[in-house]
Amino acid sequence: MHPPHIPTGTWWIFAAIVTVLLLVVCVPVMPTRQYKIRVALIPLLGVGFLGAAAGLRNHDLDTVLRMYCTATLVFPLGLVGRGKEMRKVVEDERLYGKQSWPPRLTAQLIAAFCVMMVVWAWLSWG
Repeated sequence: MHPPHIPTGTWWIFAAIVTVLLLVVCVPVMPTRQYKIRVALIPLLGVGFLGAAAGLRNHDLDTVLRMYCTATLVFPLGLVGRGKEMRKVVEDERLYGKQSWPPRLTAQLIAAFCVMMVVWAWLSWG
């Protein structure tokens, strides 16, 4: 099955939607203002990193936007429905130091990562 050809303008729309989704899903689950700011900076850091990587590896804009969308979408997919658990993990880590993560939250994050990497590979190579 071949991936669809998605125009650059559509990738920009996807990137905007993914960014909003990240902010809507991930920022509210953070317990403190400091953590909320860190999560809100993820899109900016992603753009900076991918811009530098694109310059070094001569990727075209479609490739960079595809990487941004698939990598950024991992976080909301991995945390959707797990707000209470995520807040507890971050709060426990802040209060008591490094703590173990709940197995279901970990499994969901790993599954989201694996699914989005498969989607990225399909979009990249077909």
